Amino acid sequence: MFKNYFKTAWRTMIKSRSYSFINILGLTIGLAACMIVATVVMDDLSYDTQWSKGKDLYRIIGLNKMGDGLYDRSEYSFVGLANKLKTDYPEVDAIAHISSAKERLKLDDNDPNGVSVNALSADTSVWKMLDIHVVAGAPKKYIEGKGNIVISESFRKKYFSKENPVGKIIYDVPTYTEKAKPYIITGVIKDIPSNTVFRSEIIMLQKGRSEDLNRKQYGSYSQMFILMKPGADMTGFTKKINKWYAGFVDVKNPYQFEFQPLKDIYLHSDFAKHQNVRGSYRNIFILAGVALLLLIIACVNFVNLTTARALQRLKETGVRKVLGAGRGQLIAQFLTESLLFFLIAGSLAIVVYKLSLHPVENYLSHPVVQTFLSNLSLFLSACGIILLIGFFTGIYPAWVVSGFKPASTLKGKFTGNVSGQNLVRKSLVVLQFAISIVVLIAMIVVQQQVSFMKNKNIGFNKNNLLSIGSVSWDGKGDVFKNELLNQPGVVSASITGWTPTQGAGTMSREIDDPGHPGNKITVWYINADPDIAKTLGLYLQHGRFLNKTFSADTESQDSLMRMDPQQYEVAAARQSSIITAYTAKALHINTLNTPLKDAKTTPVGIVEDFNNESLKDAMEPTIIVADKSPSYGGMLVRVQPGTEKKVTASLNKLWRQFYPDKLLDLNWVDETLADQYEDESKLQQLFTFFSGLSMFLAALGIFGLIVQATAQRIKEISIRKVLGASVHSIVQLFSIDFVKLIIIGIIIASPIAWWLMNQWLQDFAYRIHLNWKVFGIAGFIAIFIALMTISFQAIKAAIANPVKSLRTE
Repeated sequence: MFKNYFKTAWRTMIKSRSYSFINILGLTIGLAACMIVATVVMDDLSYDTQWSKGKDLYRIIGLNKMGDGLYDRSEYSFVGLANKLKTDYPEVDAIAHISSAKERLKLDDNDPNGVSVNALSADTSVWKMLDIHVVAGAPKKYIEGKGNIVISESFRKKYFSKENPVGKIIYDVPTYTEKAKPYIITGVIKDIPSNTVFRSEIIMLQKGRSEDLNRKQYGSYSQMFILMKPGADMTGFTKKINKWYAGFVDVKNPYQFEFQPLKDIYLHSDFAKHQNVRGSYRNIFILAGVALLLLIIACVNFVNLTTARALQRLKETGVRKVLGAGRGQLIAQFLTESLLFFLIAGSLAIVVYKLSLHPVENYLSHPVVQTFLSNLSLFLSACGIILLIGFFTGIYPAWVVSGFKPASTLKGKFTGNVSGQNLVRKSLVVLQFAISIVVLIAMIVVQQQVSFMKNKNIGFNKNNLLSIGSVSWDGKGDVFKNELLNQPGVVSASITGWTPTQGAGTMSREIDDPGHPGNKITVWYINADPDIAKTLGLYLQHGRFLNKTFSADTESQDSLMRMDPQQYEVAAARQSSIITAYTAKALHINTLNTPLKDAKTTPVGIVEDFNNESLKDAMEPTIIVADKSPSYGGMLVRVQPGTEKKVTASLNKLWRQFYPDKLLDLNWVDETLADQYEDESKLQQLFTFFSGLSMFLAALGIFGLIVQATAQRIKEISIRKVLGASVHSIVQLFSIDFVKLIIIGIIIASPIAWWLMNQWLQDFAYRIHLNWKVFGIAGFIAIFIALMTISFQAIKAAIANPVKSLRTE
């Protein structure tokens, strides 16, 4: 019996090729999109679930209370905290300092720039925390006197394919030291999986750092991970630690600490500004939601086309019933057809999925660990879900088709609930266009927000501005800068502790909020030489810029730090600075050239506000402090337009003369600022792609329905033509009903899209405002695509020779 069902279903499919093609194409696109997005979502949710001790691993989070229940969260905490926790709390098993960054290594002396690698910097406790499998050497035995490096198998294959690397000496490309540091390769390990925040090609090992915890909350910071003993009560442990620390320190507002589970780090680290590997829980919902909507559109198309086509199968159904077929058998037959469609579309979707994996990995910039083709259980689950969707999608059309009365169907008449069937079909058209319009509006809004962030005036001139990454200048910074200023095309330059996209400043300080007693304000400091304002292109509102001719503008931060505390307080308060207008308002600064005791500086000028962080973050008080000759930091170089290539070439040559062993990290500021919004740009690309797919699927459904409608009304069209109807009037006849449905879809989609995109925009401190134009553009595009689709088939039917259609009458 089932063999007969499939044979009949196949013949029916072959007989109606255009109908079958539209259905299979739509389902293939919907299923493939769902499988691709499901792979990305599964990959994001799999991060750091592979470690055997992962359930007991936590990152220590520092919380600084800012008042009114607000906390500034940071992935860094005091280094001195580690010793206290290990010695005083038995539930703590181990603590490790672990951080990841891009590093450059010189594998031989003939490579001045070295190779760029993803590196994990960790102390020796990492062996106890993570399941790192050693394949060569003895890296767990730390070798004194040199830096220890452990390399992955892929790194070995790439750079040491023909030799044993264990015991070889390689060097870093230094930034903060004058000479390159030697590292000995102590071992080779299996590749660390890509689905981890510890993603890296090498591990740079060091012994655990030891530092006493300061009662005044001073000290160095580090990203630290804590391994608890199995079964530890983290809620009670957190309360105990915070209570102890509040009594230990001698300050009014002590820090508090949280312990973030390892499995939560990847998706819940919006606060961690220096974390390289991270995702977004919000984006998972967005991706999964859009993919599901695409599948719904494809299934809606299938239901609509199947029920519309039922009118062409009236006599077939009547004959089957007269010959003894029961309703159950008819439902089984039509369900078999539905499952066959999904089986073919599912097979094609798997092919599309396989071809898409490599582009998806390139898009994600890392390999995907689990796919439907690499895991048998996932593959079988996908097949089962596809068949299940096919079953439930086919139930309604099968029920409708099997319900025709044989007496009427043999006469070619449909005696079922015509108005009810039409209402369902129209509702489904409204649904699929409403979904498409929501996705289209989302695409337009994301595009506008990304464009807004990339083009907004940020308060300084980002064009023709070069930045050199932070280095130690080794006492030659001023000489290098003066030589650089002599190069053709260089307008100005400034040695600075801050460059755009490198945080909000060199350092921060919490001071009392004059407007809200008891609260604190975080003030960011940028240490830079007096040429910073000229180089950035800041705009002066009051007072003056920093100037080398004023003695207070030529203080050295290094010399200040060597003073005793009392001398430092006096000298630091005397040091000149310029502040932003926002800072002057926040700190109630009404007069210049007056020392600020809490801020430890003397403002001499007020400049217009500028954004020293991403536009995702709200502006914060910023003070630019004069520093005669910073020992560490980067450099900003203003370049004359049209001389960019000449300046970069001369800068590279000059750098090799002064710092032959150091890496020149040279970037155009406008490009690095644009790179801040890479996630949003990728989201824009996704919405553009998904919006195109959803509109294509919706148009495909409309096309299928209009094909069915013109086939059913071909004689009506011919009679109208004989009676003098124009092609335009016939096209209008078919268009007006569908346009009404699309307008209803726009009305339904607009408030939903408005609410969703307003929620998304809340994550940006600086954002666009939604206006009616966005919804008008989306509505126009939807109607235009629908009209183009309808007109194509309607015109084809309207220009057909009516004699052929009326010949049988």
